[in-house]
Amino acid sequence: MIRVLHVIDHLGLGGAQSALLDLLANMDESEVFSEVAVMHGRGLFADQLESRGIKVRSLAPSKWPPAYVPNFVRLLRAESYDVLHFHLQGANWLAKPLASVFSRAKRVAHDHSSADLRFRGWQSLPLDTLGHFFSHRVVAVSQGVADFLATYEFVPRSKITVVPNGVNMRAFRPTNEEQRAAARAAMGLGTNSFVIGALGRLAPEKNFSSLAELARVMPDVEFVVGGTGPERAAILEAAQGAKNILLPGEISDRCAFYAALDAFVLPSLHEALPMTVLEAMASGVPVAASNLEGVAAAIGDSGVLFPPGDSVGLEKAVHSLVDDPDKARRMAAAARERVKSHYDASSTASKVADIYRELSVR
Repeated sequence: MIRVLHVIDHLGLGGAQSALLDLLANMDESEVFSEVAVMHGRGLFADQLESRGIKVRSLAPSKWPPAYVPNFVRLLRAESYDVLHFHLQGANWLAKPLASVFSRAKRVAHDHSSADLRFRGWQSLPLDTLGHFFSHRVVAVSQGVADFLATYEFVPRSKITVVPNGVNMRAFRPTNEEQRAAARAAMGLGTNSFVIGALGRLAPEKNFSSLAELARVMPDVEFVVGGTGPERAAILEAAQGAKNILLPGEISDRCAFYAALDAFVLPSLHEALPMTVLEAMASGVPVAASNLEGVAAAIGDSGVLFPPGDSVGLEKAVHSLVDDPDKARRMAAAARERVKSHYDASSTASKVADIYRELSVR
């Protein structure tokens, strides 16, 4: 039995958290025993992990003061792990170097971020580069991310393994009309409206304000943008009082969220391999998204792509789904089959388990 501790900054809404949940839900428990240590707080995903029998250890009630530092050291001294798997910057910058001193476990870094230097920023490179000296293996969620790691952070190619995110196909699946009606009623959406949805942290890089602007010129379509974050006020301002856009806040039941949609739109300026796109595709929802490396690789020809930041391209992409329901249905069916073939979480879990096995025998 390989004992693994996943260390992550927080368990609020986010792609890394979704990916971790689906990864652990599909891991072979007879071979890998998994626990999660969240550096501060608990968050939306803590309860979901625990409902699957996965122990969650919160290392501190809040980000400040940083009680997670001594508490993480105590945990490493009290428990024996074979592999420590780190997600997000705080875990990789702070917890991983501590682990190199206080634990003999092998260390895996998981890079979920965009492969765009404009998003990451030059200021992150020194800490990221230094942090990789403490990694025995680095998991990249796409080939573009792997290339970024090798080019800008000088990670040896031999240390990098590309493992695309995977979605839980058992949880995310097409729904029937009754489930669809119930999901819409719960959010106050029209029964017969065409509903466009987006989901994620309300942050500048997600570019959700472009959907608010689109809502003003497409009054017959309902838009729902799930999530929380600093851009909420800006999104509402961009909508300029439009009555056909809803911001319901944190989404605890993502399956029900996708069930309410006719199409999913991701207008991001930067992405790696977003879980929301994979979840929508697995749920049988047609997708229109920014033409970014990881996104385009995931969608292939089963969705509609438009240039990042191009409001005209975004509008055309949305109209292509709204105005041609048959095309949307064909894309939805093709999208689910594509995810099943290339982005099933069971395959992701198997590849990650292979890494654990390889490191554990060294």
